[in-house]
Amino acid sequence: SAASDVYKRQIQNSIKTCKDKADNNPNNKRAVAMLRTLVKEKHTLQGIADILNREGFVTSQGCSFSKSTVYKLIKRYNLKED
Repeated sequence: SAASDVYKRQIQNSIKTCKDKADNNPNNKRAVAMLRTLVKEKHTLQGIADILNREGFVTSQGCSFSKSTVYKLIKRYNLKED
């Protein structure tokens, strides 16, 4: 139906807005730079999350980092070392 199409579009837009906000967030840019270094140093996902949290980084939603958040960021910014 037309209503469900509009709804789907709104969800897509809000996901895009979130992603754009995350990409343009200066705190996130610093977190990604840090993440790149930590991936090179071969830390575990949990280890990276712990370090980011200890250094006072928060996600674009203002939450602390978890293994899954770290994993998503690594995938999004293609930071894998292999």
